[in-house]
Amino acid sequence: MHITAQHNSPHAPLIAKLYAAVDAMNARNVVEFVTEDVAFRLGNFDPINGRDSVELANDAFFQTIAAMRHTITGLWSGGDTVFCDGTVHYTRKDGSEHEVPFATRLGLEQGKVYDYRVYVDISKL
Repeated sequence: MHITAQHNSPHAPLIAKLYAAVDAMNARNVVEFVTEDVAFRLGNFDPINGRDSVELANDAFFQTIAAMRHTITGLWSGGDTVFCDGTVHYTRKDGSEHEVPFATRLGLEQGKVYDYRVYVDISKL
């Protein structure tokens, strides 16, 4: 994970830690950043709710790829809402690579993510 965005967001440290956990493909560490009743949606998949469901879904997704890394080129926040965008670089299980743009909107509550929306096209993975 790499943040290249010029930002003044007080939430930048949270974003850096969250995306480090995502890029390490460690679902247990990812859910340390979310509330028990988190709402999560990745791309055009159905939304899921709850920390345990999010951990299972992330773990299942991580099993489908060999690696991933994000470069965050934009980072903005307003109150307890954070937006970031950039590119995500995937390495498929066969060693081939795929890079696509992404955007994320995070709703925060007491320093944890309660609303987690990732806008990305993973159809070519």
